[in-house]
Parts: sequence; C-alpha cells; structure tokens
Amino acid sequence: MCRWIVYVGEQSLMLEDLLIRPDHSIVKQVSNRFLPGLYYGLEEDDKEELEKQATWINVHGFGVGWYTDTLTEFDPSVRGMQPAQFRTIAPISTDLAFEQLCAHTASSCTLAHIRDASFPPVVEVNNHPFIYGKYAFMHNGSVDGFRVIRFDVMKRIFDLQTKVQKYQYKSSVQDSNYIFGILGNTDTEHLATLYFAHLDIINAEQPYSGADSTDALLLALILTIADIHTIQFKHKVGPFTPGPDSEHVGNALNLCITDGGVQMIVSRWRDAKKGYPRSLYLSLTAGEKLNRKYFPVLPAPTDSEDVDNTDVKIDSVRELVARYEPTRQGRHVIVGSEPCTHYVQDWGLFDQNQCVTVNKARKLRIINLAKFFQHGREHEFKQYHFTEVLDEIAKKERSTISPKIGVPEHTIDLPESKSDAFETELDLDAPKK
Repeated sequence: MCRWIVYVGEQSLMLEDLLIRPDHSIVKQVSNRFLPGLYYGLEEDDKEELEKQATWINVHGFGVGWYTDTLTEFDPSVRGMQPAQFRTIAPISTDLAFEQLCAHTASSCTLAHIRDASFPPVVEVNNHPFIYGKYAFMHNGSVDGFRVIRFDVMKRIFDLQTKVQKYQYKSSVQDSNYIFGILGNTDTEHLATLYFAHLDIINAEQPYSGADSTDALLLALILTIADIHTIQFKHKVGPFTPGPDSEHVGNALNLCITDGGVQMIVSRWRDAKKGYPRSLYLSLTAGEKLNRKYFPVLPAPTDSEDVDNTDVKIDSVRELVARYEPTRQGRHVIVGSEPCTHYVQDWGLFDQNQCVTVNKARKLRIINLAKFFQHGREHEFKQYHFTEVLDEIAKKERSTISPKIGVPEHTIDLPESKSDAFETELDLDAPKK
C-alpha cells in the first residue's frame, strides 16, 4: 500500500516543512500509520480488509516532485512552472541528499510518494511521481489483473499514439512516442501514459469554452478508467471477474495528477462490488501550521482530539468544506493517503469514489466520479459538455481508421455512497463569515 501527499497553494511551502518536519510526515509513513476515522461505521469484513492493508510497509522507493519556474529565467521557450524530480531507492529517512534538498527548496506545488511494490524490480524508474511535460502523476493502489492485460493496455496506448502523431497534436511526451517513453514495468506508469495520451487528444480539440479549466483532466481520467474496464471485460478480470468470491475484486485508483503546478485532480476510487477504497484525506488549512513562518514549532493536538482512535468519527470532505475559513497560508489544498499532522480538525476523509479538482482560480470541486460509470452516464456527459468534446474527436474518426473514444461502454456495480454522492464547489477565496 503506497502512500502519497500533494500540496498546491498560492504561497510556497518548504519541502522540509511538508515532507520531513510534521509529526506524521510522509517519511514517517514508511512504517507508521495514522488513519483517523477510517474504520468508523464500517462492517467488520471491510474493516479487516483495510486493517490488513495498513500493515504493509513502504520500502521500495521514494520520489518527490516540485514545481519551479527556474527554467523560464534561462530558456525563453519555456513558459510557466515545470516539475523537477528526485527519486531514490535508498532508505528515505536517512538519505542526506534528500534532507539537503528539502532544507533549501520551497514550492507552491509539491508531490511525494513512498512505494510498496506490487511486483519487482525495485528500481528508480518505477518510482512515482511520473513526469509528463508540465504534468505529474502518482498512484496508490493497483490495476487488477495487470499481468494479464498489460499487452492490451500497450496496444490501446499505441492506437492513441498513432492518432496524436497522425494529426501532429501537441504531446506531453518526446516525439509523441508514448510507448517508447515507458521506462519501467509498473501498472501506474502504463496507466499514466494512457491517461496523458487521452489528455493530449482532448486538449488538441478544445471544442468548448466556458467550462471549468480542469474538465479536460476529469474527462481524461474517465476515459482512462473506461479503457481499463473495456480491456478487463475482455479478459474477465477486475470488476468483471466471475464467481462467488469476486465481490471484493476491482481496481484501486487513488490518483493524483497536477497540471503546471496550479491545477490538480485527485481521486479515491475502487470499483469492486464490495469494500472501500484505500484511505485519502483532504485539508484546506493545515498549511498554516506546517509553515515555519507562522508556527516555528508545530502545535500539539487539542485534548479533545482522539488522534489514535481509528474508529472515531472525523469530518467528511463535505463537512470540512462546510466549515472552511481561509488562513494566513492563503488558498491551498493538501491531499494525502494519511494526514501529515495529528491535528485532525484540519482534515476530512474522502468518501468512496469521490474526486476533487482544483483549478487555476483555486476553485475546488468535489465530484462523484461513480456517476460517469453508472446508468444515466450519457446525461452526465452532456451536463459537463463532454459530449461536445467526443463529437469533435469523432469527426476525424469517421474519415479514417482511428481508435474509438467515447462514453464508457460498461456499467459498474459500485457500493452505495455513504455521503449520498455529495458534490459541491468552493471558492477558496471566500471571505470569513
């Protein structure tokens, strides 16, 4: 069970303050767990499954990405912030190079990931985050049956690659050669490559205006999951695995994609018929306590906070958003597999199959990702103007042999959401009431 954390904000944050100094930093999450509220209200079998996952340790590599505008000072062809990267398979808690990097680097967008490998080898190219131009991608979970479906996933990537190259679309990989750009053997890197092939095609069309600037990121995510489902349906793996013992079989896709250091999409996803996705938490205020400018010493949790009780209820993302007030750290969002501080009032727990986007204007959206894979999904595609995007892409498909890109073919039987599929938008600039 991998662990990851991402920070996106209008103010920079020292990497040391985000990744090392906190009382439950990503470095400590190699072997320690802090999962407040995760088991609250769960059935015993669901609780046991999550508890088993929490015993895994993350010793198979570490990676950090941070956005910087340094290149723009020296290369006029580069615009905006670009992701820099550090990856290692050395033990991260004793890596002196990593400590020095974090002690002297700050960024308004930072991602970090510790890896628990699904299968060997343990090499740096398998470490997250994966970088594609101005984008970064990381994942906690697994694509079910990847050993079986890997070849067909690569075929799908190649089909999309052929389209990008044929129409000379701007690409997030060198020479639009997505297949050649895959350096490792992880399910995540293949998933990421499939995702960015879709995103490049969507961005090339740009058929609609007035939509949220993260809609392209959202549509690419939907189409990527739909492709995986189509391939898994063919091989009868993943959520399409037959048999009475298959109800807990599915994909676990806790994903994070950042765009230019100012936009982001994250998901807590599992498409098995039963069970819950791996943990994911949101904070809109923890950045103030993390920033040494405001808190040279991290504050201790209050006496009322039962920080060690995984069965105690904490706020959902819905409740966290409802009581949001800006802090001195300004508009910012932190998402992590686990809270990086023990101050649980700063954190909310994602519901299953929730997706959060943050756009350039720091508007946050909470979206029920499941609705795009259930009955009535055609209506949702129209509501989000995705049908217009797909129609533009289809115009070229009618005149040539080209990969079909459209509404997901397969309906997925997902568990009912505890939060009534809550959705909302929040302007992080909203004044205090």
